[in-house]
Amino acid sequence: MMNSASQMIFDITSIALTVAIIVGVVLISIALFRIIAALKYRNQMLFYATRPYIFCQKHPQQLEIRNNGAVPIVLDKLESNLDLSKLSGQTIPSGQSFFYNVATDQLLTLKVDYHDKLNHYQDNFNL
Repeated sequence: MMNSASQMIFDITSIALTVAIIVGVVLISIALFRIIAALKYRNQMLFYATRPYIFCQKHPQQLEIRNNGAVPIVLDKLESNLDLSKLSGQTIPSGQSFFYNVATDQLLTLKVDYHDKLNHYQDNFNL
């Protein structure tokens, strides 16, 4: 048989353990949500740091298409007022340029569809 003093100590201990468990679960949940947010931010930063960035520039008689990104790209489709269909399927490594001869001084509009191993991208240029 328990006396009233030991019963009261048992009740207080049970309440303290229950409160400690609830506080622990809340703190663990907060920590997990912070970790998830940090991982999402890290993944987003990695995406922007490693995604390909294409750059197009027109020189007097050449069109330069440069991959300023950190990964190789494949040119899927180039829409322009010039016939650039020969460039479709070309791979441009990171930091490299591809030059294409153009014999025109007119304004060149260019829509480039390209991809890396993970995503597809599209950029428009007025040269």
